[in-house]
Amino acid sequence: MASGDLPGMIWELMLVARPIETHLSQSSIPGGSSPLVRRDDDNGLITQAVLFPADNVIKEVAAASVTVGVIAGITVGVIAGITVGIVALKATPHVKHRFTDLKSKLNRKSEDTVEAATQKVRPEQPDMGIEEPRSENRRLYAA
Repeated sequence: MASGDLPGMIWELMLVARPIETHLSQSSIPGGSSPLVRRDDDNGLITQAVLFPADNVIKEVAAASVTVGVIAGITVGVIAGITVGIVALKATPHVKHRFTDLKSKLNRKSEDTVEAATQKVRPEQPDMGIEEPRSENRRLYAA
């Protein structure tokens, strides 16, 4: 039932104190309860409930919710940090291996490039008709 359904009524949030093994009486308005307290076993009328303002409780619950939210946020942050750390520790050898492979591939490519560039810069020496003496005809004699 919404507050607009009962015109002329004041709505307050209250805490209800009543004895153990009792319940509040049913109100004549559907969904509501009256402050009369009845026994659970025989529905006999005992007393009236005591009502307390809920303002302080709402403030305390709100403060506790904020505290729980902050603690939950910190906990999630710590867990996320630990998870990232574990993943980094597990991944480090694999990443290092990949970087080493990449580095060796780049070094090989750069050596091939330097070799090709050297061959382009230094063309083969043309043969000018000068023959080297054959080494098998040379003999050294000692006296």
